[in-house]
Amino acid sequence: MFWFILSLMFSCQRDKATSTDDSADLGFQPTVLCPGSEGCLNNDGPLSVGAASVSIVPECYESWLDCGEDGLCPGDPGYIEPDAGEGDAVWDDDYEAFLDCGCDQICPGDEGYSAPDEGEADGDFQAIWIAGFQNGRPASGVHDPIYARAIVFDQGDTRIGLVVVDLVGWFYGDVILTRELLAQQGVDLDHLMVSATHNHEAPDTMGLWGKTATSGGYDPRYAAQVREASVEAITEAIADLQEVGEFSLGMADASTYTDNGISNLIRDSRDPKVIDPRMGGAIFKNTSGQTIATVSHFGNHPEVLGDDNALLTSDFPGPLRDMLETGVRYEESGYVRDGYGGTSIFINGMVGGLMTPLRVTLVDREGTEWSDYTFDKLDAYGKVLAEIAMDAIDSSTRITDAKISVVGNRFRMPIDNFGFQAMFISGILDREVYDYDSDEIIDEDNVPSVETEINHIKIGPLSLLTIPGEIAPELVIGGYDGAYVGDPNLNLIDDDNPNPPDLSLAPSGPYIEELVPNDTTWIVGLGNDEVGYILPEYDFILNDTLPWFNEAEGDHYEETNSLGPQTHGYIREQIELILSVETE
Repeated sequence: MFWFILSLMFSCQRDKATSTDDSADLGFQPTVLCPGSEGCLNNDGPLSVGAASVSIVPECYESWLDCGEDGLCPGDPGYIEPDAGEGDAVWDDDYEAFLDCGCDQICPGDEGYSAPDEGEADGDFQAIWIAGFQNGRPASGVHDPIYARAIVFDQGDTRIGLVVVDLVGWFYGDVILTRELLAQQGVDLDHLMVSATHNHEAPDTMGLWGKTATSGGYDPRYAAQVREASVEAITEAIADLQEVGEFSLGMADASTYTDNGISNLIRDSRDPKVIDPRMGGAIFKNTSGQTIATVSHFGNHPEVLGDDNALLTSDFPGPLRDMLETGVRYEESGYVRDGYGGTSIFINGMVGGLMTPLRVTLVDREGTEWSDYTFDKLDAYGKVLAEIAMDAIDSSTRITDAKISVVGNRFRMPIDNFGFQAMFISGILDREVYDYDSDEIIDEDNVPSVETEINHIKIGPLSLLTIPGEIAPELVIGGYDGAYVGDPNLNLIDDDNPNPPDLSLAPSGPYIEELVPNDTTWIVGLGNDEVGYILPEYDFILNDTLPWFNEAEGDHYEETNSLGPQTHGYIREQIELILSVETE
């Protein structure tokens, strides 16, 4: 695999693109500035908000039978017990059948079958490959819908939209195409920001999780469906715009709900243990007191179900949003807590480092423990998280005279990672690269780059700061003093770590959150892009033998899925630049 990728890197290079950075001649000129630019000169008058959700469940794919080596599923004649490969969510085409039934997944003899549809009986497995864990994980069905959920903020002649998609990641190129589609359809929007929840139980929209490591799982037709759904959600949210009568913003500390602190929800799998325990909540009501939208914010990988699941699902953002809308209910005890109605939006935060619910035993409000990777655990996880979000909203402060604004900038970062270079340049990952000579060998003097973007959106005292990937929380909030371990039973550094970080080299701050001159800052993880993990440079350690492909001893998996050690520096520089631009 290693040599195959390297051969791709040196044989399939694209033409060099010229840089678009002319800031040295003109001084810093942000790509986006509202109010203050043509078309969005002011933010006068009352704030209006609208929200909507549109399904992004794939419209065309074929299912399969995860029945193991004997090909027998439960209920089949002769079935006795699970055998090798059964229920592992990994398709083995040597013995596990796919259902060649076309886009509608209705086979001859099934109820509702009328005629063959697209792809039926053609011998080709039209799979939707699930992202986030191993390759070869095709979807067999849908457990619950995945969505593009939009919220639009409108004030004066400034209108800003945010779409959150239930996907593992969404490259900057697809964000640009979505903006172009909005313009083509004449949708009146000054700026669009798109964030992915980083869902590990949804279609591969990046190209890393196809049938094999080199086949890619990105489906252009499905990507087009997501873009169209995003535009539809924004359009519906604009149609739903209502004057805000109440905007309230609050926070709850998720580490205070159980004796084991934040470990009830999150495990930090990379030293030092720095976890942001804050659950942010906001509610927007119209002048009649009806809920337009709730927005929740928390940082964790949506992978409660682990890698043995073959059903499409939104993972924990789904039940969290559902319960904020309709309420929390425990059947056994009869406990009920009402929801707020409206449309619920979830924004993921700092997930690098690595924040995960894997190997977490959850304890719910009734004391029941949940350890297995099941949909029952997912429901319980959603209930716990929803009540924390409700506490944040119910204890929130009412905001008056909130003004909206956005500053954003497009910029480029080098791709130091050999594997990423190969996959981008060869087209395994469908992404344009820049600033290198395609006629020369790639080396330290000829490094390709990617283009991306950072936004700072303000809604009164709330700052939404987009980060184009998975940032380690310590780069945003510090915590090298042990302030954010979040569990009284854990140490900042694991005693068994064979290669612990040298904290004497850790940066002393100010950290990113301290740079933002606003009362509340929510990091919008995977905002407008997914460039991988964003790590502290002092602890960026590569494997001596196969750097970028094998991880170094200790907690250094994230380096293999990062652009390189300079990434944080480039991002911080851009944050400082956009924060230097004042908007009224």
